[in-house]
Amino acid sequence: MKITKPAFILIICVAALSCQSRRDQVIERPNILFIIADDLADRLACYGDSVAVTPHLDKLAARGVLFANNFCQYPTCGPSRASLFSGLYPFESGYTHNSPGTFNEHLPDLVSLPRLFRENGYYTARVGKIFHMGIPGGIGGPGTDDTLAWDLAVNNSGYDADLEVWENAIHVGDETGPGVRVVYDAPQIEDSEMADGQGLEAAIQILKENNSKKTGKPFFLAYGMYRPHPPMIVPEKHWEAIKISKYKIPYVPENDREDIPEINFHLKGAGFNFIPNAQGIQYAHAYYAAIHFVDELAGKLISELEKEGLAENTVIVFTGDQGFHLGEHGHWHKSTMFEEACRVPLIIVDPRQKEKGEKCTNLTGLIDIYPTLCDLVGIEPPHQLSGLSLVPQLNNVEVPGKKYEFTMGSPLGYGIRTSSHRYTEWRKDNINADYSMLYDLENDPDEFENLAGNPEYSDVIKELHGILDSMKFSK
Repeated sequence: MKITKPAFILIICVAALSCQSRRDQVIERPNILFIIADDLADRLACYGDSVAVTPHLDKLAARGVLFANNFCQYPTCGPSRASLFSGLYPFESGYTHNSPGTFNEHLPDLVSLPRLFRENGYYTARVGKIFHMGIPGGIGGPGTDDTLAWDLAVNNSGYDADLEVWENAIHVGDETGPGVRVVYDAPQIEDSEMADGQGLEAAIQILKENNSKKTGKPFFLAYGMYRPHPPMIVPEKHWEAIKISKYKIPYVPENDREDIPEINFHLKGAGFNFIPNAQGIQYAHAYYAAIHFVDELAGKLISELEKEGLAENTVIVFTGDQGFHLGEHGHWHKSTMFEEACRVPLIIVDPRQKEKGEKCTNLTGLIDIYPTLCDLVGIEPPHQLSGLSLVPQLNNVEVPGKKYEFTMGSPLGYGIRTSSHRYTEWRKDNINADYSMLYDLENDPDEFENLAGNPEYSDVIKELHGILDSMKFSK
């Protein structure tokens, strides 16, 4: 069939319009700016912490929704991040250690969240710690990264990556492991000399070079900060920003640990437990200084986003990967099944959302980030996700959510959090709990009285134990 010149021109125009339509559809999808801080508990001013100085994150929360009861799915870096980016609980994926290999090696059949965005037309870039890497030894390396997730991966390094810096800092106790031992220091250096400061510069450059208004392609930029993960080495100016007199060593009742299973304290050495008050205050000072550092870096990156004219088409997610103890139950670090180790901040800002500056008190988890971002940009998840989209709550914080959330802990600790209770079982088999903890958070928010052996709570224990069994939580 012979095509006349007018018809040929019409076909070309239709094809061009079709291509333009597909291009516009991609451009219309919002950018994603994902910011995660390492070992950051919900100790922010916008969460009600009186010591924290976090003006930039407070401002971010005022623009979006703050999720006030948000929990990690494993209070250890690697499994927590793998759960977030796989959309599966650790007991479902089997990813329950810090170093089982790269994400691709351990979960070869799963598409991670950033990889999904890359496969759906996004430019994806990582700066710093997104998947797990050891700190400080792993700074400057890829760690357990998903190598299929990124168009660009930046392994930034800096002053705090030098093991001599760690060796010359102030040490509490003599436990081995530079990424675990209680260590702090306040060097007189600039933020830009720190690994996270170098990371900020890289993230800003990526933002400018991949401005979606110029490239026509949306981006997924993930900026992972190494602080406030130990060693707590933070530039002096951030120490000066903290009025540590507001901080008080947490009250610990006499014989508090008598009803706590020893297995709950994954880190048992003297350097993590009941350290002298003077050193504890200094370490807390370092932790809050690190939070101030994180706040300032996040604020600068968000400011650059606004200068690039991208704020009106970018979803911002700010979170941490697990919590952190500052002397509660005498413990200084993480990896317990108490509230302090399991609670993490979550702030989501979508320019299209109806709720701004509100708190959602629903039970939520890092597990919910994957389905939420898929929902916000209209991408179909590649596999069944275990979390729930939080988009309804972005438009109305009163919309009901989950009745419970799960956190798994090492070794073989299976926890369930309801609005009123936290229950944990440590199992050596698939049926019986060898050790357990139950806390009535309404009447005992500090988790001082373990009710697991109290017959008055047998019905509560039976119900929560049954939920764990029904979820095959003992896998």
